[in-house]
Amino acid sequence: MSESDLFNLARAITAVEIGYFTQMITINFAMIVAIYYFLNQANIMMKIMAFIAYVVGMALFLSEMLFETNIKVTVLDQLRETQHPGILTQRYLALYDSWLGTATAVMLNGAIWILVLGVFYLLFFWKKSPEERDVTIRRVV
Repeated sequence: MSESDLFNLARAITAVEIGYFTQMITINFAMIVAIYYFLNQANIMMKIMAFIAYVVGMALFLSEMLFETNIKVTVLDQLRETQHPGILTQRYLALYDSWLGTATAVMLNGAIWILVLGVFYLLFFWKKSPEERDVTIRRVV
């Protein structure tokens, strides 16, 4: 593969990773809405089943993200081995290896854990305030 092909592949993998992450955020918002309107009042078995389904979905996207990330690492290694890389490739590799690349990776990994732990907390420990419960009951009745 040419340097240009490798560079474009690395950028495409980044776009795929971001796409998976946005899907994870969508799953989390759907779960938060479900917790607020339905699962907050459900029995423990329903909550456990909902959490298992949620974790399976999150694990699927996480495993795909890890797959893409491993391919990206291989592509970046091949870019590093390129003789006389172009200025764009040099800057991309320098940026990826800088504090910004590290911070992005840490924030992405941390965000995934925060999302999962947040849904776990909301599903099993959060309770609506009495005012919110009254509003929900009035809407249903």
